[in-house]
Amino acid sequence: MNITLISLYSNITAFGIRTLSACLKKKGHSVSIILLRENFWDEYRDNILSEVVELSKGSDLIGLSLMTNFFDNAIQVTQKIKQNLSTPVAWGGIHPTIRPEECLDYADMVCIGEGEETLTELIKKMEIGETYHDVQGMWFKENGKIIKNKIRPLIQDLDSIPFPDYGYESHYIQSDGHIHRMNESLLERYLGETYMTIATRGCFHTCTYCCNNLLNKMYSNQRIVRKRSINNIMNELKEVKKTMTFINTIWFEDDSFFEYNAKEISDFSVKYKKDVGLILKIHGISPLTVTREKLKPLVNAGLQRIRMGVQTGNDHAKKLYKRYCSNQQIEKAVKLINEFKDKIKVVTYDIILDNPWETDKDLVETLRFLSRFPTPYAFNFFSLTFYPGIELYDMAKKEGMITDERNDIYRRYFHNWKKTYLNNLFFLLNEYARKERKIPPKIMFLLTNRYLRKTGISWLLYLMLKVQLNPFNILLQMQNIKQFSVLKKSTIPLELINLLGNADEVVRAKAMREIEHLGDITHAPYIIGFLKDFSISVRFATLSTLANLTKKKFVSSVYDEDQQKKAIRLYKEWCKKHIVNR
Repeated sequence: MNITLISLYSNITAFGIRTLSACLKKKGHSVSIILLRENFWDEYRDNILSEVVELSKGSDLIGLSLMTNFFDNAIQVTQKIKQNLSTPVAWGGIHPTIRPEECLDYADMVCIGEGEETLTELIKKMEIGETYHDVQGMWFKENGKIIKNKIRPLIQDLDSIPFPDYGYESHYIQSDGHIHRMNESLLERYLGETYMTIATRGCFHTCTYCCNNLLNKMYSNQRIVRKRSINNIMNELKEVKKTMTFINTIWFEDDSFFEYNAKEISDFSVKYKKDVGLILKIHGISPLTVTREKLKPLVNAGLQRIRMGVQTGNDHAKKLYKRYCSNQQIEKAVKLINEFKDKIKVVTYDIILDNPWETDKDLVETLRFLSRFPTPYAFNFFSLTFYPGIELYDMAKKEGMITDERNDIYRRYFHNWKKTYLNNLFFLLNEYARKERKIPPKIMFLLTNRYLRKTGISWLLYLMLKVQLNPFNILLQMQNIKQFSVLKKSTIPLELINLLGNADEVVRAKAMREIEHLGDITHAPYIIGFLKDFSISVRFATLSTLANLTKKKFVSSVYDEDQQKKAIRLYKEWCKKHIVNR
C-alpha cells in the first residue's frame, strides 16, 4: 500500500507522523512524508497546495495529524486534495481525538487516541479488501452517516513501537516557496542540532488546562503512564548518533521522564554518558517527582537544560487547575535544581497568565512567590487557552467567556499575552532572572503594593528597574528617568504616561524629550507622532482626549468637529483594550 502522511507543523520533528511511518514501513508499506512548514495563522500558497496534490497522487490513503490550532490548515489541505483526488483522507492527533464529529465534516475518517496499532490494522484491511469500518479507534463518515467504533486500549509495551522514521529518501519538505525532496542538508538546516524523542507516554497529573485532563478520563481503567526500557532508549540514541552526525543535543519532551525510579535513572545516566555523550535536555518535569537521587546522575551524564511546570504560586489557581503542588514543594525543587547551576545551563519554569478567574491579589501572590526563586532561570509564559475537552473549557463556556470558538480558541496563539501592568512584572522578573539578577521580594512588594500602584510610584520603580537592564544604553535610560520626572510635573495627564509606557524605550525617550522641550499640550501631535506603532486615528484620538481632559481647545486645520468626536470615541475604545489597567 502507498500512504502519504502530512505534517502541518513548522517544527519538522513531527514525532507522531514519523512514528506512524516507521510502523507502516515495518509492515512493508511504502510511505511518503510531506513536511509543511507553516505557522498555524498562515494560509498555504496555491503552488504549495498544488505540489502536495502532485506528490500525493497514487496514494491509497492520505493522513494528516493536527492539534486544535492547526484546524484551519488541515481544512485547507484536505479540501485541495479532495478537489483533485479521490483518495480517502484520514485525520489523527489530539483534536480529532477530542472532536471527531467536527473533523468528519472534512475528513473521511478519524483516528482517536494512539494511532500505531489502529492505522496498521486499518491499512492491512484496506490492502486485502476486507471491510475496515469496524477498526477499533477509528470513526468513519459514509454517505453522511457517522460510524463510531470503540476506543482502542493504550499501547502498554512501548518497546514494541519502532523508532521515528528519519530515512528521508521518501520525505519532502516545504522550503523557499516550494516543496523539495529531503536531503541531509535540508534535514540539518531545519531540524537543527537537537534530536527530540520521548521515553514515556501519559501523565499522572490531570491539570484542567491540559489535554491530559481528558485523556486520563478516556483511559481511566488503564495504566496511563508507560515507560520504555532503558536499553530500548539507548538503542535509538546510539543509532541517531551514528546516522545524524550533526546532532549535538538529545531532547526528551515527554511529561513523565522523572517517573523512572532512581535506579532506572542511574542506569540510564551511566549508559548515556558512555554510549551517547551528547548534551542532554529534559522537559516536562514535575516538582513532585524531581529528587537529588535522580537529578545528580543526570547532571553527571550531561544534563544542561531542564524545564519544569510551576504554572502558579497562589492556592486559588492551583485548586482551579487541580495542580496539587504546594509552594513548599515547588520551592524545594527549584532550590535543588539551582544547586547544579554550574552545570545546568538553561533552567525554564512554565507559568500561566491571563486566567480570568484570578484576581489581582492572586497574581500578586504568585509574583511575590516567584521573586524568591534563586537565579538564573527563565520563564516560559502561556496565555490560558480553553481548548475543547478540558474542564476549563466547560467552565468558560458555561460562563459565556467563549462566544466564537474558531477565533477565541482555534486561532488563538497561547503565547499572545494581555498587556497589563502585572503581566509586565512577570516579564520584568523574567528579564532579570535570565541575566542572573534578582528582583528581591521587598522590591516586588513595592512593585505590587496596591497603594503605590494607584499613586504611580510603582510604575516609576518599574521603569527604573527596566533602565538597569541595559548598561550599554545607560545615557538613553538616564534620559528616560529625567524626562519621566518632567512628565510627572507637566500638565500632561496620566493617559499619556500609560501610552508611553506601552511603547519601546527608544520611542518613549524621544517622546519625553519633546515634552521637555515643548511642554504644552498643544504640541501633543509631535509627541504622539513618535508612537509609530499606533494608527493615525489612534494618535489623534489620544490628542483629542488629552485636550479635553486638560480643558484646552483642540485646534486642527485637518480634523473637523465630527472627526474629533469620532477620534475621542476611538481613543476611549483603544484605552479599554491597550492601556495598562492593573
